Formats: sequence, C-alpha cells, structure tokens
Amino acid sequence: MTKNWNEINWKKCAEELSALQYAILIAFREGNMKLVTRLQHELTRSFAARAMAVRKVVSSKGKNIAGIDKVIWDSKERRFKAIGKLKDLSKYKANPVRRIYIPKSVGQQLRPIGIPTMFDRAVQILYLFGLDPITEETSCNHSYGYRLHRSVKDCAVYLWLVIASPTANRRYVLEADIKDFLNSVCHKWLLKNVPMDKRILAEFLRAGFMEGASFHKTVDGFSQGSPIFPCLANYTLNGLEKILVDKGFLITRYADNFVVLGKSVNELRDVARPETEKFLSSRGLELHPEKTGICNIENGFNFLGYQFREYKDAGRAKGKKKGIFLVTPSRAKLLSFCKELRVLIKNYNGKSLYELTLNLNRKLRGWAEHYRSVTSKKAFKTVSYHLWCALKRKLERRYRTRSWRWIEKKYFMRKKGNKWIFVSGKGSEKEISLFQIPYVDIIRKSISSSANAYDVKINECFVKANAAHARKAVLQSNHQEYLSKIQKGLCTECGQSIFNGEDIIVSKGNLTKRRRGRPPKFTGRLVHRICGTKLNALSKKDQ
Repeated sequence: MTKNWNEINWKKCAEELSALQYAILIAFREGNMKLVTRLQHELTRSFAARAMAVRKVVSSKGKNIAGIDKVIWDSKERRFKAIGKLKDLSKYKANPVRRIYIPKSVGQQLRPIGIPTMFDRAVQILYLFGLDPITEETSCNHSYGYRLHRSVKDCAVYLWLVIASPTANRRYVLEADIKDFLNSVCHKWLLKNVPMDKRILAEFLRAGFMEGASFHKTVDGFSQGSPIFPCLANYTLNGLEKILVDKGFLITRYADNFVVLGKSVNELRDVARPETEKFLSSRGLELHPEKTGICNIENGFNFLGYQFREYKDAGRAKGKKKGIFLVTPSRAKLLSFCKELRVLIKNYNGKSLYELTLNLNRKLRGWAEHYRSVTSKKAFKTVSYHLWCALKRKLERRYRTRSWRWIEKKYFMRKKGNKWIFVSGKGSEKEISLFQIPYVDIIRKSISSSANAYDVKINECFVKANAAHARKAVLQSNHQEYLSKIQKGLCTECGQSIFNGEDIIVSKGNLTKRRRGRPPKFTGRLVHRICGTKLNALSKKDQ
C-alpha cells in the first residue's frame, strides 16, 4: 500500500492504466457499451489512474497557475492527498473556470483562456483517460490534432504527399474555418453522443466562468484551457472525413482546423462545402463566411504555420505538376519569431549573458525541431541573420568604449569554418555557445500510423517511431541528446516517452557501457523530473 508520493511506482501505474484503457477499447470494438461504462467507472476509481491524473496536472505547463480557488499543488503532501480525494466523485460539482486573455500569434486580438482549478483539471484528466481510447477508435485517419504520437508535422507531410505527386489531380483547396468553434458546440449533442458519465460531462460543460468578480453561464461550447477540451473537439468532428472521402475529396484536420482537396472549384463549392456545412449544423457549428475560401495550389495557401505552394518550373514539370511543390514556414511565423528574438535580446539587462544564451538556445532548438521536417534552410538562415544583427547591436551598446575587434575576441569563436559563433563566458566554467540554427539538418518525417495508439498489440510501431524520433531530436544539450538516443526516447523510471511534454533532468548514474576499454562520452540517465524524486540530479555544469 503506497503511503506517500515518493513511494509511487510510476511504471506500474502506467502499465495498469494502459491495461484498463485497452480493455475499454476492446469492449467498445465489440459494441458492449454496458461493459464500457463499467470499465470507465473502474478506471476512475483505480489508484493508478488517479495518480497519473495528478501527475499530469503537476507536470504540465500550467502547474503554477491556479484557478479561482488560488490553490496550487506545490508540495508532495498536497499531491498525494489529491489522489485520495479523487476516489469518491459521487458529489462532485465543477467550479467555474477563471477566464484570462492572451494575445494571438497574429494580430492584436486577444484569445480567451479558461483556467480550471487544479482539482477540476485532475477530474477532467481522469475521465479523459476513459474517453480517449474511444475517441481514437472513431477518429479520422488523417486527423492529427491532440492525438498520441501525432503532431502538426503529419498534416504537412500528408498534404505534401497528396499534392506533390506527379499523378495528383486535386489542385484546388477549400480552406475551411469554423466560426467561433469553442463557444458554439452544442451541449445537447455532446451529452447525447459522448460515451462517458453524463452527470460529470454536464458539470464540465456547464461550469461557467469567472471574469473578474462576475459569473457567466455557459450555454454552449467549452472553455479552451480545459484538459478534456481537445478530446471533445476531436469527438465532435470525427466522421467528417468519411463523408467527404466518399464524395471523392481528400481532407486533413488538426483539431478544428482542416483543408479539403478537390479536382475543381465547382466540386468544392457545390459539393464539399454544402456537405461540410450540413455535418457541422447538426453540432451547432457553421463555417465562417469570410475566412472560408477556395484557392489553387499555384497561388499557395497557409495552414497551421506552414505555407504550401507550387512554384512554376518547366524543368521540373511532370504529369499534372507545373513545377515544384514546397512546404515552408509561413512568412508570418518567420517574421514573428525573428521579432520575438530581437525583443528578447533588446530587453535583456542582466550582468551575464549566460541566461540570455540559454533562453535563445531553448527557443532556437524548439523552432528548429518544429520546422526541420520541411524546406526550411532559407528560413533558418534568415533567423540566423536577424539574430546576428540583434546581438551585434546589443554588444556595441553594452561596450560603447570598446572596439569591435575587442568584442569579437571576447564573445566570438571559430568552429567548422564559421568565425562568428557567439559564446558567453568564454574560457570560464559557464562557457556556452549559441545554437547554430543554419546548420540544422533537414530530416523528412514519415507520416504516423493511423492505428489506435491504445491497442497494446500493435504498440510496437509507436515504440519504434519514438526511438527513431529520439535519434534525431534536438533537445536542450548534447548530453541530453546522447542519452535520449541510448534510452530510445524512454524515461528509465516510468517507461514513458520523454517527449510527452514533461520536464526532464539528467540524474546521476552511469547508464552506458564502456566500449573498447574507454569510458562513455556522457554518463547519467535521462528521466522525467517528477520521476527523479529519489534520484540525484546532475548540476547544470555536468549536464
């Protein structure tokens, strides 16, 4: 019997939860909904599921953001107490979410975000565990948003495959935008169709929100920021692909964003759009009349931060192709990222440039990892140029009385023919060089399997995909990259993927073997921070 947070066996909890989810999946495939309901109830009462739900809350990005009760689970005692509190939800009543506004990536508009209390988040995740295997089973083959082992990159890969082929005859695209999706989904439809506890689901949907000191009811829709929202969004739109594919169209979707490929403008306007509107209307949704349109791939279109466009080139024209079809980072995303880097450098006023270099490396590695699977070499060089100019201005202002020759000697070094590699703390223990984004290799991504990730019998393909991702992932340091490859992308303590969004640390202990009498290049184990309570983490210097 586990008595405190430190004694929890996370690997065993993950295995027990996986077994329960697989049982729910099998029961749903057999059409035994009574058994599905019973297994979902068993899952929500099991210690393993409750522990994993609390773990997800305290290891997410919002772990330090409180709801209206201003409670944060910042101690192990509070976390373990929450696991016990989740056992009996017979009298559960959801609290209103705290509404805040964050700026959108493009433009000056603000996006409303709802922040549930930490306990409400844990309850939502707990019921999400029982619902997600069913959502995965009913999901469209080319729906990639908020699904295990799938990402926005799969959308880009799929569109490139079906458009860039010389035999592809779908050269027109319906860019669809659902009008106010979050606030428009019909509660009656969700309560009637979503296979989970109806009372609990009603609590999630009708909790309302607090804006300042005033309470607002929610009649339709759900709050972005709730853990169960992505799953409900996917469940709402599942089935759209089958309708359109039967009519001769192709579609790829990421949550509520999707594009439809057709052979002509007339087909998309007269068939695809009406069918889509009919499907959405039964769920209380409609297409945005101004943001939904049809375009030719020669003119290009933007989707999920990428630009898709065919460039005319007589030398590469083949079959129905008139040139070369490229997927690149969208211009808006590129300019926005360059501006973000310039602002970060300009506003940094610390004595040491060590922290600035760490922050820049974190952003550069993340952006490179996101876009390295498409044609991004030119974009990476543009980012490097803007970064170089911003750093040059910063150093010239910082050392107004020094010559540029002195600055160059103090902050730059030569490596592999490049003499302009920025280095902070040159020659000291805290020496750190700026990540060189122009030299990141472009590695094409293979499209993810359409199999259900909760099916343990075919889970091997996802394990191999995770290991393949670990071999080429750009993490925060060479040490972490090396250990990631050795461990095949898995945490040594809980056995889960280290790419699941949780914080990771390098713990002490030699995991690698000696080769030919020589010690390994790096030592230690790469684990999730939450699994490292019994382990000693290496210092930043050692990492």
